[in-house]
Amino acid sequence: MSTQTDKHSVIVVGAGPSGLFLAGELAAAGVRTLVLDREPGPAQTPKGNGVVGRAAVELRRRGIFDGAGLRVVRAPQFRFGPLTLRLGLVGSPLHLVAVPQRRLEELLERWAVRQGATFLRGHEVTAFDQDGDGVTVRASVDGSPVALRAEYLVGCDGARSHVRKRLGIDFPGVTSGDISRQARVTLPAGAVALTRDRVEVPGVGALPLFRPHLTERGSMTLAPVRALDPSAPDDVYLVATREPNGAAAPTDELPDDELRASIRRVLGADLPYTTSSSARSVVGNSRHVSRYGAGRVFLAGDAAHVFSAGGSSINAGILDAVDLARTLTAALAAGAGASAVDGYHARRHAANERTLALTRLQHDLEGAGSWGEALRGLVSGLLASRGGARRIGALLEGCRTARF
Repeated sequence: MSTQTDKHSVIVVGAGPSGLFLAGELAAAGVRTLVLDREPGPAQTPKGNGVVGRAAVELRRRGIFDGAGLRVVRAPQFRFGPLTLRLGLVGSPLHLVAVPQRRLEELLERWAVRQGATFLRGHEVTAFDQDGDGVTVRASVDGSPVALRAEYLVGCDGARSHVRKRLGIDFPGVTSGDISRQARVTLPAGAVALTRDRVEVPGVGALPLFRPHLTERGSMTLAPVRALDPSAPDDVYLVATREPNGAAAPTDELPDDELRASIRRVLGADLPYTTSSSARSVVGNSRHVSRYGAGRVFLAGDAAHVFSAGGSSINAGILDAVDLARTLTAALAAGAGASAVDGYHARRHAANERTLALTRLQHDLEGAGSWGEALRGLVSGLLASRGGARRIGALLEGCRTARF
């Protein structure tokens, strides 16, 4: 095994939004930071479509959007499950920026490199051991082992985090009984009639944009990609169905006939699209670690929490990174040891418990049948007032002082 003796202060595992932001933030503070990622290059699969919450403001403050043509705005209204939060034209508590995740990761990596972070792609972490002075990380590079050394290690390596599993930290929560099938589809202009907030589909009627269309068999959400990515063609839409799982298994490569069959089951009719791409299926999880680290090893982003709804993942992960960068920078300056994990855990666990509750509520609001109808009736009444809607908006923002 080859050993790299050049010691880093922090090794970050995973080059998703949380890991990239953490690396840039640490490097900007003068911390010698190394990012390891098992993939040879950035992921090309379309994922998230924007940043919602205080993370958008944190990104803007650091100039990450400068020159990119991206604008952080206050949302006058926002989707909350199948309902709408009416937050007002002035003083909305909720910020957002529409940016495809792939583009966001490009901007974050470029910024992190400018700050001085180092990247090693094609490095799959296989093991690590910690002692009183630091952490030894073992990785595989094209089948050859390599060892690296740092004072601290952070796992930002996703929901299936190897770092979390190696630490033996519990990841309690629930797995949804529903399956969601998602894709980009081409809807020719002559096949549907598009208005500002809905699409008229022959044989179906009016489908709302950006929020679920609920039926007795599940739900379907439709949105023009151009609203999120101005470079996209006018006739390309994001489509997502949700229905009871049955015996289906999630897959990263979903056949087109399976997507069409799911739409037909949910809508009771066909959606007249011509082609589909980036089709996949997922089963939602709602999970939260019992501990945000152990000793000199920490967790952030999806390695620490996954949400079943609401687009909160990037916001929560970036806010983890803001807090953890501050925590580690202070610990390194003071020569602190493993006790640095305590304050970070207490702050982020409490904040993300609130986020978890919000996303679980949004998931349940989309439920079919009388239970879902009763919940929607109750919550829509509570959100009818501007004050109630803004309170939920502040919670979605990730406001430090917001409480239920």
